[in-house]
Amino acid sequence: EFILEEPTAAPDAPSTAPAATAAPAPAAAPAPAATLAPPARSTAPAPTARPVTSEAAAPRAAPAAAAVSAPRREAAPSAEPAADAAPQDDPHLALEVLPYVKLRSGGQTRRFQIQARLSPRAAQCDPAVLDLLIVQRVVGWLAAHRTVWNSQPTSFTINLSIATLEDERFAQKVSAELNAHGIAAETLGFEIAEALATQRRAQVERFIAQCDKLGTPVVIDDFSFDSQVLPLLRSKAVRLVKIDPRLTASALKDKFCQALVVATVQAAKVLGIHCAAKRVDNQAAAQWLGAIGCDLAQGAALSGTKSLEALLTSPDATGLTTHANRQKLFNDQ
Repeated sequence: EFILEEPTAAPDAPSTAPAATAAPAPAAAPAPAATLAPPARSTAPAPTARPVTSEAAAPRAAPAAAAVSAPRREAAPSAEPAADAAPQDDPHLALEVLPYVKLRSGGQTRRFQIQARLSPRAAQCDPAVLDLLIVQRVVGWLAAHRTVWNSQPTSFTINLSIATLEDERFAQKVSAELNAHGIAAETLGFEIAEALATQRRAQVERFIAQCDKLGTPVVIDDFSFDSQVLPLLRSKAVRLVKIDPRLTASALKDKFCQALVVATVQAAKVLGIHCAAKRVDNQAAAQWLGAIGCDLAQGAALSGTKSLEALLTSPDATGLTTHANRQKLFNDQ
């Protein structure tokens, strides 16, 4: 719904063709459909409305039907590039990134988790619509700033809702966005909570299979070694598991939680996938996780969130430091 308040340029249409009073009314009717389809188009209603109204007045000057219909076919694609401008224009959706910080040396891929900060109005929208809008915004940003992330392997991940997992065509929409902007599939991945994998097993299996064909990575979030979820790790699309923070928070005090964390790390190594911890809020936990072989971590003790645009000017745009420097930081403190 928040997407619909953007097209404020509709009243400008009559000023372009004051004589044609009937033509602007039909032109305003398709506007809601255009903004609802790909939500990112909401940022460019004016360029679409003005050509239509000027063409509507054309039949009075020269009644050639073909001259009116041809330009209207060209007006539709003009809204596509609006996705590139969306990150700066939409006040209802702000994108932030939370870096995955390396706990151990090795590997060159930079990883970021996309987090959306929504206005109260945007938060009331359909979660599936929001997920697609976030995909469009991220892909548009990647296309506009290739030099920031294209110098070495970089991956961005987006959390998905139940509504999105139930959409059989979501993976196709993602593929269309990536192809339209020339972005490699492995650049954009998706995070699925373990709870969703148990509640919507069939939908999650279908989506993971689609991601496997598409080439987009999948992350299992809040992983707690649930026996119902373990078979999903067979898929080549699953590249990373994020341990349930309740386990890592208690691992240094509770032997059972410690055993589950160690088992997750070892299982990930055997399967050839990465293992990450989340909400790591102290350096002792980060050191212990690195010592047992955990690859990555997120949390206040390592790195905070930053705006997506901040990656353009950050001295360390990856949010990562070398293993040696991080160990020195631990030792100094």
